[in-house]
Amino acid sequence: MIYQVRANFYFTEEDEAWDFYHDCDMAYLKTMNVNPDTPSTECSIAQLIENHHDESPNAPCVLLSSVGYY
Repeated sequence: MIYQVRANFYFTEEDEAWDFYHDCDMAYLKTMNVNPDTPSTECSIAQLIENHHDESPNAPCVLLSSVGYY
């Protein structure tokens, strides 16, 4: 059995976003891959994204940092 946590949080303060991302980065060290070395591998990942969907017109998102991979 595995336990999956999925979170998608939006912050208005950059330092709060980085704090939460840092917590995810630290937790990443304790994660595992599901079905490693197979076509159905599932990996743990955390991304910090600069999101511009609230702007008019919308601007593209910018990946600031990530841990893990797809």
